[in-house]
Amino acid sequence: MAQNRILRERVAGQSAMAAVVLAQSSVPAPGRLARIFGISPLTHEARAHYRGALGELLVGDVLENLGPTWDVLHDLPLDGSLVDHLLIGRAGVFTVRAANYGRNDVVVDGDTLTVGGEPHDDIPCARAEAAEVSRRLSDAAGETVTVRPLLVVVDPRRLTIKGNASGVRVIASRDLERVLAFAARTLSGEEVAHVSDIADLASTWPETPPNDAEVLDTQKLHRDFGVIRTGVSDAVVRRVLWAAGATTVVYVTVCSLIGTLVTMVINS
Repeated sequence: MAQNRILRERVAGQSAMAAVVLAQSSVPAPGRLARIFGISPLTHEARAHYRGALGELLVGDVLENLGPTWDVLHDLPLDGSLVDHLLIGRAGVFTVRAANYGRNDVVVDGDTLTVGGEPHDDIPCARAEAAEVSRRLSDAAGETVTVRPLLVVVDPRRLTIKGNASGVRVIASRDLERVLAFAARTLSGEEVAHVSDIADLASTWPETPPNDAEVLDTQKLHRDFGVIRTGVSDAVVRRVLWAAGATTVVYVTVCSLIGTLVTMVINS
């Protein structure tokens, strides 16, 4: 990959959105019955990336709206993985990993994170990402660049911290802006600019696969993903309407049966 690749052209959720679009590219449009009954248009493969893309987009929007004192890059390549977001500001340098578990209860007890009792490995992954980013930025800068990992749980029903994770700050997405706004300053403006310049160099990061260029048309990527997102949302609405209708029918039927029984009792 050429060294003049502009990392700032990468957008939040880029790789996850591209994976969804690719997985859906060979899928025929839903049939009439599928649309009527609200069957999800997502394939199994696409579903695995769709929730992650939504989480990264939500967190990315929060980070982009922090203001001019913060610099943010998205979807940066690492060895065998990606950094969802890299945030640089007066409060320091942070990797931000978005974890979208849906509207569920999330419990953090030290390095153990569970969702509905099921363990997830996002805490050690967040720690490993920050360590690699720190190494790469430090090598490029010729001096130590400290990077702290943030694990952002996207819109959980409840986030319970029984014990702090080692070296990883775990917060809910609704608290992200407030936490960063009140974070203590650790870098000068010159230091922020210096780290940002280094982070923007393609040479700081591992070379990406040749087909990475296919997803750099971010406007088209957003359009294609938006079409899929609209289809998924429409399907959800239809399923909700069917469920509401079924509930109403059951309620009316039960009330009718109760009324009939009461009438029979009275007449007897």
